Amino acid sequence: MKTRPGLIRIFVPSLLIIALSGCDPKPSPSGNDLESTTKTAKTSRSERCKARLEKDGGGRIVGGKPAKPGSAPWQIAIMSAPEYSQAERAFDARLEQGDECKNYLEEREEFELAHKCGGSYIGDGWIVTAAHCVDRVSAPDGSKGDAVNDRYLILGTQNLTAADSRFAVDAVVIHGNYSRTAKMADIALIKLSNDTETQSRLADLVAQGRLAAIDVMNPTDRDFETREDLRVTGWGYMGQRNANRDFQRLRDSQGELQRKPAALQQLTINYLDDAICQEHYRDFGAGSLCAGAVISDGSPGSAKDSCQGDSGGPLTRLDDGNKRTLVGIVSRGKGCGAPEIPAVYVRVSHYVEWIRAAMQKAQPAAVIRWPAAVQE
Repeated sequence: MKTRPGLIRIFVPSLLIIALSGCDPKPSPSGNDLESTTKTAKTSRSERCKARLEKDGGGRIVGGKPAKPGSAPWQIAIMSAPEYSQAERAFDARLEQGDECKNYLEEREEFELAHKCGGSYIGDGWIVTAAHCVDRVSAPDGSKGDAVNDRYLILGTQNLTAADSRFAVDAVVIHGNYSRTAKMADIALIKLSNDTETQSRLADLVAQGRLAAIDVMNPTDRDFETREDLRVTGWGYMGQRNANRDFQRLRDSQGELQRKPAALQQLTINYLDDAICQEHYRDFGAGSLCAGAVISDGSPGSAKDSCQGDSGGPLTRLDDGNKRTLVGIVSRGKGCGAPEIPAVYVRVSHYVEWIRAAMQKAQPAAVIRWPAAVQE
């Protein structure tokens, strides 16, 4: 599951996990989980498609498997509320396969169109996710929006079709050093409301065992073992994508339409030495974590990865007492399950102090950057 405004990749016919723009930094030509927008010298893809519509008149986990029920009660989903008119749906249906404007509205379920990113519940109404999932988001009509008004969360379920798990976003804090160009410090916090109704609903989910906070790895915790097993979970695209971009928009490298599952997917990958990611990513540095599938000799393998839609979701490890700890956040990668190319995750232990301080800076009904805004 990697910015793509972009969790796990495994290549299994039915599951693929990939992480990262708009909630999709992972696979990234640039690394976002948001569905990529191809720009020409004058107009963007969205602008061209809007013009054609008016004229007409009318980032998965790749190679993963379904997560065991109740195995990731900290997992949350970041959703949008897309609104497509009858004219837009009719226009989409008439477009040829592979057309840059086609969104495959008839082929994809509503939850697939709405799902954007993942995240992890860390307690007291707080969620940690990737910055690219909540930075500069679009409104339902494609105009400039914000994560407070144009995103909502699903908590307490591992199925995106659940009807009783929707929560509003109250506040967002994005790390001030994050930028879509540098892609470092790809971390953000989301705050739920403190109102009585919200707190009562959260308490009910916790009491039912549907929601539980996950502990965050601290700098003083034990170090990683060589090629230690890690688990990534998410609802991202499940199709494999090669790093050379040999695929069309919304399709995998085999030409199949990328789909997102209703049921949460999981994948086991391995902790890798920083040097392996440094060979593939020039923006890999402090605060980054390298992970991916490995083969018997310990070198990077393929077919297992996080993908677009997995962005922001949890990378966990098993610690004492059979308890899972949050060690990473799905951030970015090259392709999804691409041969011999690992993915980049946010190393959460590097940001523990930022998380604590940022909680004190959140402002109701606002998206802020802290400690300072990055100029791009």
